[in-house]
Amino acid sequence: MFVSKPCSRGIHNVLDQGMRIETEVGAKKKRIRDPRRTQQHIIECAIDEFTERGFDGARIDAIAEQSQTNKSLIYKYFTSKDELYIASLSHTYERLRASQHEIDLDENDPVNSMRKLVESTFNTFANNPQIVRMMTHENVQNARFLKQALSIKLLYTPLLEKLSNVIRIGQQQGLFRENVDLKHLYVSISALGYFYFSNTHTLSIVLDEDFQSSKHIVGQREQAVDMVLAYLRR
Repeated sequence: MFVSKPCSRGIHNVLDQGMRIETEVGAKKKRIRDPRRTQQHIIECAIDEFTERGFDGARIDAIAEQSQTNKSLIYKYFTSKDELYIASLSHTYERLRASQHEIDLDENDPVNSMRKLVESTFNTFANNPQIVRMMTHENVQNARFLKQALSIKLLYTPLLEKLSNVIRIGQQQGLFRENVDLKHLYVSISALGYFYFSNTHTLSIVLDEDFQSSKHIVGQREQAVDMVLAYLRR
């Protein structure tokens, strides 16, 4: 039994109702009492290390120190650095999918459902910079580890099925255009959030605007919604 050191969960709440930028660095210290929570804590600390240094630069020693465990315990749960990275990558994708799964997509109100999906996807990227960084690192490596995490692909099936139903109802009601490619649509929805938050630093310099401010973030989110709905409407 050990007392864990809080690891950042990467949550930056920049889109609260008051449009205030608030940062939650981590939870209060808590005592880990069971293997499942121990593994979860190790993964959270590993995500910190992997997002900061990438796979090649990350060190198991640093993860052990940050989680106040030891290498032997880490390797008890994760047989290699590769396995720990895949678990961390899976966790970040599960976080994104979980936020979308929680959305109440009312098939009888397709326009509002699409608005909710775009807003939720955008907000998830806004509030979880670690998701953006992990995806960026994995793309640099040509999805080297994602190819080994087949369970991640399965996370997309329920979402695409739900999205398909919403689009179909919208088409039946004469609200949405025909011949909508679901995968292209989802890529566009994700890109409108991912690109923005993976490039806020460079965009702020070249366009001489503070794109990390809550004002710009909220404005960009509304534009993302408008663009998707404009594409879908007949």
